[in-house]
Amino acid sequence: MILRQGNPFLDAPPPAEPEIPDIPDEVLGNEIIVRGPGSPDNLGVTPEWSPKEAWPRSKVTDHRLLTIFGLHGGAGTSTVASFFGEDAVDAGQGFPIAGGWTRPLPVLNVLAVARTHHVGLMAAEELTQQWAHGRLPESRLIGLVLVDDGPNLSSGQKRAVKRLLKKTPRGGHIPWREEWRHYSPSSDQIPLRIKRLTQVLLKAAQNEEEK
Repeated sequence: MILRQGNPFLDAPPPAEPEIPDIPDEVLGNEIIVRGPGSPDNLGVTPEWSPKEAWPRSKVTDHRLLTIFGLHGGAGTSTVASFFGEDAVDAGQGFPIAGGWTRPLPVLNVLAVARTHHVGLMAAEELTQQWAHGRLPESRLIGLVLVDDGPNLSSGQKRAVKRLLKKTPRGGHIPWREEWRHYSPSSDQIPLRIKRLTQVLLKAAQNEEEK
């Protein structure tokens, strides 16, 4: 006689959740976030620095918990914004400031994004200098995310990434993913490292909103 296993009167167990992949980070290792100065007042300025020009502004009427903006064309803002779902909006390029009819206008929590190539790193350097010198007062800089521009970073790129991420309140790094060149990341297959990064940044924005 064959005995049935389990309870025949109970529903079948739900299917197992798909395994969420993780990705290694050769720049930050096990670190998810790099902590930096919470205010530009705490960041030592470079006396010999002089701005190329005022950083362009972009008025944003869609006030979300987090506003993502790119430091140059092709920075990856749409991809980064998608990781946050409805909590974030992609503001394109330009330092975001709140616009619209809402009064009082909110102070936006903004997240800067750049690639790790020469143009991106130079743009990130310029942004951090302008922030340090108090030239970006309208919105609240939550942090900077640097997105790999290729599968292998040089030692010079890695040093620059580590240094720049320390110059904003929070710094994050997104390693190269070859498949994202061909299709957008699936919402149920976002690597654990990136999920943890987005959770830290959203929590920071929420804390600012509650002050």
